[in-house]
Amino acid sequence: MRTRLFRGLTRFGAQRGALGGPITITGGIAVGMCLDARHVSLAHPQAYELVRGGVEPDVQEALRRTVADGAVMWDVGANVGFMSLVAARLGARVHAIEPSPAGAAAVRAHALLNGLPIEVLEAAAADTAGRADFLLVEEGSWSHLADRGSHALTEATVEVDVVRLDDAGLSAPTVVKIDVEGSEGAVLRGMERTLAEDRPAVICELHETNEEVADLLEAAGYALENLDGPEDIREAGAVHLLARPVRDER
Repeated sequence: MRTRLFRGLTRFGAQRGALGGPITITGGIAVGMCLDARHVSLAHPQAYELVRGGVEPDVQEALRRTVADGAVMWDVGANVGFMSLVAARLGARVHAIEPSPAGAAAVRAHALLNGLPIEVLEAAAADTAGRADFLLVEEGSWSHLADRGSHALTEATVEVDVVRLDDAGLSAPTVVKIDVEGSEGAVLRGMERTLAEDRPAVICELHETNEEVADLLEAAGYALENLDGPEDIREAGAVHLLARPVRDER
């Protein structure tokens, strides 16, 4: 049975339009978050789940299974840093990769607030390096690179740095979490050397990229698990997967 790693308390902050309060990890350890409309739409269900600690329990559970003291996690598409906080509390040193200026600022603030080892790379991850347009969507977690197509709720377009994770100079990961609104394949192609040499576990949210992601990870020698149900990854739709390297018996 899956368990939620986080339970939380909700409190309205003094700042207009702000949500804040302690989020309590099972066992009594707490992290702090303070969110406002720059970070997440307060009308969006995720705002409620963030302050309760209930965002994507399947991903939280996968982190519990794969992160231990001394781990290094790459949080690719960190948004406001919730999963970075989860991993850091579990004992990981975290590299949070987030292109949205407001999102990156929120991750830095949450790392400072909690005194946790989270370093922020303010960039988008892909299979090329340079600069690219990034769509800032009303709900920040839906923001994405413009090459993924338009979004009806786009509020602005900004130019951001784009990096290949193989070349980003980050510490070798033991776990990589990916949530990039359709750019999953590009992220994986940009970290082929990391997959081959460091063999991290990969936790990935799929956005109509099931076939592409499954092909890339299986070609790299990974076994795939659907975290949301029994369906085969290729036919499961918008789910989260956990990929682990297959043991080389040679």
